[in-house]
Amino acid sequence: MPTLLLVDDDPDQLAIRTMVLEREGYTVLAAPDVVTALAHPIADLVVMDLVPDYPGLIASIGSRAPIIVLTGARVDGLPVARVLRKPCRTRVLLETIAELV
Repeated sequence: MPTLLLVDDDPDQLAIRTMVLEREGYTVLAAPDVVTALAHPIADLVVMDLVPDYPGLIASIGSRAPIIVLTGARVDGLPVARVLRKPCRTRVLLETIAELV
């Protein structure tokens, strides 16, 4: 099963999404911030909230892994595979992950 890097500065969301994704069989590397995220090995896919310094994280990952951004903010022009608006249904997130890995 693919390895996912999950980045969210909300500890509750990080825990819930980690539990859901692991239940689906994914290996999840959870990170509450960019520094922790960059310390992890490269994953097959990144699912991230717009945490502080998110442009640096996106730039560091580059084209090495697809990125899904989960956000309640309106954003345009991010160099990522998908932007999903919060609140995002679990089914939509899982379908998007399956499509990209």
